[in-house]
Amino acid sequence: MTRSDQTSFAEFTENGFLRLLRALKTANYRFARYHESIVERHVLWRHDVDFSMHRATRLAAIEAEEGVVATYFINPHSAFYNLLEPEISRLAARIRELGHEIGLHFDAGAYSVPIWKQPELEHALARERTLLENMLGFRIDCVSWHNPDLSNLLDFDADEIAGLANAYGARVRRDYAYCSDSNGYWRFRPMAEVIADGQPRLHLLTHPAWWTPEPMAPTARVDRAILGRARAVRRDYDMLLAAGGRRNVSQ
Repeated sequence: MTRSDQTSFAEFTENGFLRLLRALKTANYRFARYHESIVERHVLWRHDVDFSMHRATRLAAIEAEEGVVATYFINPHSAFYNLLEPEISRLAARIRELGHEIGLHFDAGAYSVPIWKQPELEHALARERTLLENMLGFRIDCVSWHNPDLSNLLDFDADEIAGLANAYGARVRRDYAYCSDSNGYWRFRPMAEVIADGQPRLHLLTHPAWWTPEPMAPTARVDRAILGRARAVRRDYDMLLAAGGRRNVSQ
């Protein structure tokens, strides 16, 4: 790992996240939602929850402490968390209780569709919206694409699709300065620089798993999410046997 690589992710900590929030507040940005029509300076702060609902809930708490709101896009097909698990569904509900919005993170990779057409996509979105609403118990009003460059989803740039505000709609892509931490580093420019430019409309994308208490390489952050989940599943298994008075045979 080079020094340049280390520098690229060193600021991806909870404290670094807090500094970005406070920079936006100091610059008088209003934290908005996708379906709002706002004239004054504002930011659409978006979280795509790809790896960790626990990290998402932690960032949601930090935001709530700062009095700001964000939108958390959740993937019903995620291999890293299961919304039908009681703990995960409680965490999603907690994010909403903290004042944030929950959206659908649509994963085209869950379907055997080589090229999406409008009717097919709208049917899939309506189905997944209903699925997510039934699992979580509240309304879903917006959508973002998961790995859109691996499909033709970027062709669908209507500001609203299947009744959902589109985070990749033409208006957002045209009128907002954009910044993303995809893959655990700044893909274009550091977010602090984008905020300092003072553009009136910002669209800022973060992925909660990258923002940990201490700096670590992006691959280590993914391992943190995977291994943390594995340890939790094993702990639940051991506790279940203990509660039932069963032997926990190891050899």
